Amino acid sequence: MFGLNKLTDHSVLERMKQGDEQMLVHLYKQHHTMVKNFVLKNSGDENVVDDILQDTVIAVWKNVHKPDFMLQSKLSTYVMAIAKNLWFKELKKRSKFKLVDETNQLNTPSEEMKLNMDKSIIVQLVEEMDETCRRLLSYFYFDGFNNVLIAEKLGFANANTVKSKKYQCFKKLQAIVVEKYKKEDLL
Repeated sequence: MFGLNKLTDHSVLERMKQGDEQMLVHLYKQHHTMVKNFVLKNSGDENVVDDILQDTVIAVWKNVHKPDFMLQSKLSTYVMAIAKNLWFKELKKRSKFKLVDETNQLNTPSEEMKLNMDKSIIVQLVEEMDETCRRLLSYFYFDGFNNVLIAEKLGFANANTVKSKKYQCFKKLQAIVVEKYKKEDLL
């Protein structure tokens, strides 16, 4: 048997389609340096490289399992395109503070609930919430922690539990905002 480094793009994709989770590790290792260099050259630091790459590999895995998936470039090009997209989204999120209900899959601004306010106001409102919501929202929005790390810090079963609780806390925060502020204040 030959080493994983000699696998063709086609064989990696086929093994992924068959559920071979070893291909996740393979993709991660094969593209770590490339993604790391890109992130570091584009206002990033070592702390975010692993998160971006993990999210990238998971996105590739999910996309490969879609019935209409067809790779139209080299696998490394595809991986980098996803990593770049994720990193630019992260940079955009860092540059403008917005709390967005990420469970809402609608893309039009009029249908997407946003809390576009001064960060100090949001911080104050979050501080008024119960301890679990306060810590969870702070970890996610202010510290930039991913769901897995938040689950560890808060003792939740897994990232899905965090996502569900985050949704509940976000809805509570929305209700507080609606109660305390007029619609014009949120624009």
